[in-house]
Parts: sequence; C-alpha cells; structure tokens
Amino acid sequence: MNVPFFLARRYLFSKKSKNAINYISGVSVVLVAVVSMSLVVAMSVFNGLSDLVTSLFNSFDPHIQITHHSGRVFDKNAVIPTLQTQDNVAAFSAILEDDALFSYSDKQLVGRLKGVDNQFADVVYIDTLLNAGDFVLYEDEVDFVSMGYGIAHELGAGLAYTEILQIFAPKRSKTSSSINPMDDFTKVLCYPRSIFSVQMDIDSRYVIASLSLAQRLFSYDSTQVSSIAIRCADEGSIDATAESLQRSLGSDFMVKTQEEQHEFLYKITQSEKLITFLIISLILVIASFSIVGALTMLIIDKKHDITILTSMGASKTLIRRIFVFEGWLISITGAGIGIFIGAALSLAQQHFGLLATGGGFAVEAYPVRLAVIDIVYVLAMVLSVGFLAAYLPVYSIIKKHTTNELS
Repeated sequence: MNVPFFLARRYLFSKKSKNAINYISGVSVVLVAVVSMSLVVAMSVFNGLSDLVTSLFNSFDPHIQITHHSGRVFDKNAVIPTLQTQDNVAAFSAILEDDALFSYSDKQLVGRLKGVDNQFADVVYIDTLLNAGDFVLYEDEVDFVSMGYGIAHELGAGLAYTEILQIFAPKRSKTSSSINPMDDFTKVLCYPRSIFSVQMDIDSRYVIASLSLAQRLFSYDSTQVSSIAIRCADEGSIDATAESLQRSLGSDFMVKTQEEQHEFLYKITQSEKLITFLIISLILVIASFSIVGALTMLIIDKKHDITILTSMGASKTLIRRIFVFEGWLISITGAGIGIFIGAALSLAQQHFGLLATGGGFAVEAYPVRLAVIDIVYVLAMVLSVGFLAAYLPVYSIIKKHTTNELS
C-alpha cells in the first residue's frame, strides 16, 4: 500500500477539525476546475477558428502550387512532364495571374486577374463557391469572367450583359511615343458571367478569366504561366507528393502545400492559441495559491498526526510526500472535473451548434473542435503547476514544524 497516497486521500475527503480548511480545499478544487475548463474551451475554440479560416482559403487554393523561384513566369512545358509521372496527381491547371485595372460602367478598381485553363474546375471546385451565374469563361467567341463578390459589389457589376467589363494592364514593352497614356496599356473586353464568394480578402481582389485572355492582356506566350495548381488524389499524401515534386523539379521551382501557401496565417493562428494558453495558465498559477493556503492550514491542523508519525519513525520525506500528494489530489480532482465539463461543452457546440453566430457570418454556429492533444497539454500544465504549488510550500513548512515543534 502507498502510505503517503492513502493518508493524503483520507485527509482530502475526511472532515477536518476546522471547517475553514474544508472550504478552502473546496474552493481550490473549484478554481482549478474553472481554469481547466477554460483552457479546454479556449483551445477548442481556436481549433475551430483555425479550421474555419483555413477551410475558407483552402477552398480557393489547390492542394499543391508550383511557382518559379524567381517569382516570374515560366514555361509550363518544363513542369508538366514531371506532373504526368506522379501517381497522386489527379488534375492540374496552368495559371497566369497579375494585377490589373478593372473598369465597369463609370467605376474603376485595381484587383488581381487570375487566368486559368479548362482544367481549373477539376483542381478547385469553383462551382461550389458560386453565388450567381455559371462558371463559363469562353463561349461563342466571347470572353467571360467570374468575379469575386466584393469586387463585383464595388464595381456595381451584374450578370445582365448590359455593360462591358474593361480590363487594363501596362504593356511590358513600352515602345509607344504617343501622348495618350492609354496607349501604354493593353485592354481586353469581356462580360461578367458569374460571381463567387470565398473569403473577404479573396472576394475583394480576384477576377477569374480564361488563361488565353490573361496571356493576351499581359503579353505572354501561350506556354508562359505564373503557377501550376495541383489536386491530389490522396489528400493524406499531399506532403509526400510535394516533396517528391520538389526533388524532381529542383531548386528552380517552389512547391508549396496549402499550409505553406498561407504560412503566415497558420503561424499567426498558432501564436494566438499559444498566447491564450499561456495567459490562462498564468491565471492557473494565481489560482494555485489557494492550494498553498489549504495545505498550510491542513498541516497546522494535522500537527498531532505529524507528531505521531514522526515518533513511529516516519521520515520528513514521507511526511512531505503525504501533503504533496494532498495538493496534487486537489489539482487532479479539479482538473478532472474541469476537463470533463470543458470537453462536454466543446463537443456539444461542435456537434449541435448551441451558440449561433447570427446572420451574415460564414457559419451558423461558432466553430469549435476538440482535440485530444489539447486535453493532454491542459492536464500536463495543471498537474505541473499543482505539483509545484504543493511541493514548494510543503517542503518549507514541514521542515519548520518538524524542526521547531515536533523534534
């Protein structure tokens, strides 16, 4: 039998001679439980928000993107043969994008023109992102575009074909000596055919056109592109496929997964989660002072028991372990209750959406995702802080009592 643990458990759940000790111990358990619950809920909320943000971006981004290391355009034929040897590459699309000036009716706006080939819809499921219209970029010798909701709203563009959308881009070789500044720009004409909505930053910047239109506008050859987007057949092997492509293509090209395409966003999300975890953990440290008070009063209350144990040959180490276990049991009890409640609340929100966001949001309920690893982190933090909160005061108090009063 583990004597220190047995006595600690008896002391925790038995009635003390001073009711204040029972109250302080109970308050300590409640405080640890509340902080543990807050940690679990906070981590789950950040998981949900991270999933939401990344899913919004990922719905518009391919599994893998290939660009030239210089940031300039490249010949797609230098890459396509390598893609055709990869078993996990289900589809790929050549893309050419750059900044352009959009003019519709009497309004103008600078945005990003994304020229895509016919395979783009097989790589990015753009049809699922459409708010209106259909995704057709060329039909009956007429060019069409799909506009982000934000940029369409700013330009006042509709799908009635009553106005022509004009797109301007600076000529790459300025040989004109005309005094008319518009002679230094290339212009193409097209009609809005559909409107898509992904995320505000994307909706307010992007217009999707055919690859041939973009190549005409930016004065590039039919084989020149700025990136190649790839959809993988097995999403579990995206990282492995990206590594294989990087080895095959060499250092001239950059191969990025969805996470690497928005590396800064991922880092910010994880940093915010870590900071929140540390702030709540600081609250846990402050709450643990109640454990120090409870143990101090308990040691004073059990002076007679300590005297008896000492006379029976118990060492200071054994006596310390009794009260350290006592403090740790307070932390474990509080952590168990708090983690259970926090996990239950998180799972309820995750599966049933108890708290709704209201209208105008991307989701109907606040996003939450409970992760087992977060529970492990919370439990480790609570037990670590609980052990220190118990060991440090117990060491000094037992030394004082056994030396001055019990010897």
